[in-house]
Amino acid sequence: MSNGNLQRSPLSDPLVKWFLGFFGAMFGFLLLPRALKAFFRRFLLGTLSEIVAIVVAGLLTEKAVDLIKKEEE
Repeated sequence: MSNGNLQRSPLSDPLVKWFLGFFGAMFGFLLLPRALKAFFRRFLLGTLSEIVAIVVAGLLTEKAVDLIKKEEE
């Protein structure tokens, strides 16, 4: 094949790349607050609730062991 028969992709045009990059960045900045909010709600609050549950379970276990020791004495 000669170079005359090959067609360039419209995506290789610098102007198209600039528009795609510009609008892609704008779309990313618009989605960023929602993504951060979803991350905070799902991951951080879930992790925090698990930590609180583990600490409460540990404290309750400690209190139960103290009560059992007092009853045996």
